[in-house]
Amino acid sequence: MKLSELSTDQALDALCELTPYVSNIVSDEAMVGVVGKVIEGAETLNVFGKALVLAERIGEIVPVLLKTHRPDIYGILSVVNQKEQKEIAAQPAAETIRQVRELFGDRDLLNFFASYTRQGKTEPSAPSAASPVLE
Repeated sequence: MKLSELSTDQALDALCELTPYVSNIVSDEAMVGVVGKVIEGAETLNVFGKALVLAERIGEIVPVLLKTHRPDIYGILSVVNQKEQKEIAAQPAAETIRQVRELFGDRDLLNFFASYTRQGKTEPSAPSAASPVLE
């Protein structure tokens, strides 16, 4: 289920429930180390080289994620799909994979969490117009 398909109250409750699980994953030093690893020379790779690097990176991320953060993954899927974690653990793997794909396709949910990541300070592209509400 997508965040946008929930009522506002349901979505806000879901975000409150999701936050600890997401925080556990993104604050894990092992996960940050694998995901944040700089790839030297990646800018000179062609599309096939980049695909191989991506496959290698996924090969490093998946074991950390699924061994260390399986309860967090089940928690996230249970909140989003409004199921118990035991149901998520017992369901067919194909259903879990479908749910994960749907989760990563939920732009509203991903944008919510991405909006809180650290971003470098950038110069505005153009001066902002005054808000008519504040005038």
